Amino acid sequence: MSHVHEIADIRVDLAPGLPGEAGEYARAKIATIAKYAPADIAYARVRLSPDGQRLLVAHASLDVNGTPVNAEASAQTYQEAVDLLRDKLQHQLANVGR
Repeated sequence: MSHVHEIADIRVDLAPGLPGEAGEYARAKIATIAKYAPADIAYARVRLSPDGQRLLVAHASLDVNGTPVNAEASAQTYQEAVDLLRDKLQHQLANVGR
């Protein structure tokens, strides 16, 4: 039976002016990627910040059993940016350790 991996600590940093729901959304989405990791994730740090007047940037740093995994995505809404970030992280995690 395979072990279900988890993220021990998820921290989301929001730039001033972003709603609290953005942090909750990011935390919930990032929590779902643990199942793609080859090991438990010690921590996930997510930062949401504006990039000019029209785009939001979502950046994540993960520690997967000592291996750093980083990704960044930009979009017009925090939901789109976080969704793109999640997709990038999922792809990277599937290739960690290969």
